[in-house]
Amino acid sequence: MSAHLPPFEPLREVARRLDAAEIEWALGGSGMMHALGLADSVGDWDLTVDVSQDDAHAALRDLAPTLHGNFKIHADHKVVCFDGAVEVICRFAFFRPGGEPGVIHIPTMVTGTWNGFPIGSPEAWAVAYALMIGEKPGRAEKADELFEWSREHGEARRLARMLKEPVPEAIALRLRNLVTSKS
Repeated sequence: MSAHLPPFEPLREVARRLDAAEIEWALGGSGMMHALGLADSVGDWDLTVDVSQDDAHAALRDLAPTLHGNFKIHADHKVVCFDGAVEVICRFAFFRPGGEPGVIHIPTMVTGTWNGFPIGSPEAWAVAYALMIGEKPGRAEKADELFEWSREHGEARRLARMLKEPVPEAIALRLRNLVTSKS
């Protein structure tokens, strides 16, 4: 089966501007999963940055992006370019489930490169997809694939970083089990 990927040029344009602004970024979502050999289809390019929406928007302003605020479970903001082909997720985060106080941050951790693009943390995205179960079909499967990838290839340091977040106990247990298997 051949891969279905969005065009690379919009990703390159956004990457050039983020790099010029010295904003660290990483490819996440299904693009990261494709880079790891875990997905054949990529709907859009999801990038994470640990800067404010204002800072990301300033770097991308000439692309006439649309801005999106937090919505439902998402505590982050987005700068969306090229009619949705590239989503820059600013300070990737989720509100805690069940209305509990606090926010779960998903940090931008560059773990390697693919086609010259920095890729994000599979461990962090496993947590993100686990938090998004119920938002869209397929999230549980993506979370499971990334937790399994992390069992074989993950780094204890990145798993420990995610355990510092106030994740629900079921996710914390999965992370602790992976940390134990890495020790």
